Amino acid sequence: MLCFSIRQRATDVTYKTILVHLQLGREHAGLLHLAARLADRFDARLVGAAACQPLQALIAEGCANGALIEDELDELQREMAVAECAFHAALGQRRDGLAWHASSSHISIADHVAQVARGADLILTDAAPGGMFDTQRHMQVPELLLRAGRPVLIAPAAAGPLLFAHALVAWDDSRECRRAATDALPMLRDAQRVSVVQVAHRDDHAAALAQLQAVVAWLRSHGVGAQALLLPGAGGPPLLGDIALDHACDLVVAGAYGHCRLREWALGGVTRALIAQQQIAVMLSH
Repeated sequence: MLCFSIRQRATDVTYKTILVHLQLGREHAGLLHLAARLADRFDARLVGAAACQPLQALIAEGCANGALIEDELDELQREMAVAECAFHAALGQRRDGLAWHASSSHISIADHVAQVARGADLILTDAAPGGMFDTQRHMQVPELLLRAGRPVLIAPAAAGPLLFAHALVAWDDSRECRRAATDALPMLRDAQRVSVVQVAHRDDHAAALAQLQAVVAWLRSHGVGAQALLLPGAGGPPLLGDIALDHACDLVVAGAYGHCRLREWALGGVTRALIAQQQIAVMLSH
């Protein structure tokens, strides 16, 4: 008779492999600097990825001008090479070595990154402003969130350095926010200060406070010194970013698409607002 004893604790969550996605045609220095810092902090291996979808170039040009199409495809390949060179130049001295994945195919960039992410614990990327209008080069972060099954850390170009000074955990008691809190445990343990925030109507304050106290106790059991932050109001897309700025946070942790994605798109949901803002690093899980 065989007996198996399996113990898996949230405390054991860590990042052993970090996938770094480089958007084409962007400046990579800040993202790669953050990747190096995260790898050092968590003793993680780094895997780089870049992709383009050249089929979109053919569609965009309507196959009307072969020379223009060929020039565009050449430019995409050049930008892929630039991204790979930047990755190795910034991180090539790491003792554990690096891996690089590039794709130029008909599948979406988010699909490619999600496929590579099967061997990663965390995806690091940035959100390209206006990227939804250039699917040749720029990944749709919402699409990645729904497909990857991994937490995604978004580092906006305008954000300050991630210092792990004050992390804000957005709480709405959804499955997604519970997943995000678990996925973020390594970062939360390193943060100097952690606040778990919930926005609730005054009539719901007692129930909301009980939820926050339970979450704070759970975090403390995993080595995260957290405090509850209960705020009055109805919430809304811009509110969470404003709260993070008001409390000098450098990281927001939140569940992605706790509501139906179609509803969030129609109403201008919190997830969209967090992806679109360019001031604070955001870690999202779905």
